[in-house]
Amino acid sequence: MNTEDLQTGISLIRKDFNLDESELLINEAELSHEALLKKLIHIVSFLLEKDFGKLLQVLYRIDIPEDKLKAALAADQTEPALLISQMILDREMQKVETRKRYRS
Repeated sequence: MNTEDLQTGISLIRKDFNLDESELLINEAELSHEALLKKLIHIVSFLLEKDFGKLLQVLYRIDIPEDKLKAALAADQTEPALLISQMILDREMQKVETRKRYRS
């Protein structure tokens, strides 16, 4: 995954979560899938604790099916914030790939 794809993914996440630039800021030298996932885990953890309704709205907007989310959470022993963040990041990067494919 290249830097341009990650930047596009960050833009999608900012839009879907309604974040400003400072809330999801990763400098160019540190930009990686892992760094983005780490920031996303922090955001999802906050929403799990403070505004679960907003998190559900974001997941709907991103197009993560509720049944898929419930099944993954029930079957996996991973921390919920990590699992949800991975699902979000995977879905956003799918969108990036689809846009690249059809832009050419």
